[in-house]
Amino acid sequence: PLNTPVKRDDIYVLRDAEKAQKIPDFFVPKTMHNHGNYIISLGNLCRWLAQQAENLGVEIYPGFAAQEALFDENGVVRGIVTGDLGVDREGNPKEGLYTPGMELRAKYTLFAEGCRGHIGKQLLKRFKLDDEADVQHYAIGLKEIWEVDPAKHEQGLVVHTAGWPLDDDNPGGSFLYHLENNQVVVGLIIDLSYSNPYLSPFDEFQRYKHHPVVKQYLEGGKRISYGARAIAKGGLNSLPKMVFPGGALIGCDLGTLNFAKIKGSHPAMKSGVL
Repeated sequence: PLNTPVKRDDIYVLRDAEKAQKIPDFFVPKTMHNHGNYIISLGNLCRWLAQQAENLGVEIYPGFAAQEALFDENGVVRGIVTGDLGVDREGNPKEGLYTPGMELRAKYTLFAEGCRGHIGKQLLKRFKLDDEADVQHYAIGLKEIWEVDPAKHEQGLVVHTAGWPLDDDNPGGSFLYHLENNQVVVGLIIDLSYSNPYLSPFDEFQRYKHHPVVKQYLEGGKRISYGARAIAKGGLNSLPKMVFPGGALIGCDLGTLNFAKIKGSHPAMKSGVL
């Protein structure tokens, strides 16, 4: 999955809908430089990692979500229960279709549900893991993949911006990455602490794409996929305790983020390795 090394790294402050100031490299903190990194598709990486895991004997159950944690008589986590299948919108069993959830028991269970996982929240409360941590902060990230004109494509280009269409009261930032095969990933991250009750993250994303810094790459292109997700962004001070009897929280369930490097996937994976 490592096919696109970073070749150029640009950071802009967007002043308004038309103007932008490019930050000279010598003003950019060393931690924010991406020289030596790769631009990847996280989906492709996860699929590749799944193949490596299965080759080592790991069993993966796609389509079966964990419903709740299992506890023994001493309050130690002993695994999870998957959700029931074949139920109606009220949770009642459908005749001939109902299949109860399975118990998956383990000596040690790692919870990697993503940002604000429902079991993770229960474990935080039950074991008081976040009693000594600051309150977690959250954002919403919107992302699209575009197929662009080959003449406008610069494979290996990384662009980050701050400023317009957001401001100090409604903070956030953006990214634009040039992948292989004339594809560009573009996204906007908006803190969920925004003070303007009329602000629409989706509409702000549409405005952002019309800025000349972004438009120059997307114009004439075609959007081929899109998505959005919640992001934990409290950083080091908001990290709860990681381990508890019988298991641990990892990744975004834990709230890992290297704020100085604008990296979330890296510490999420590292938490699993550790």
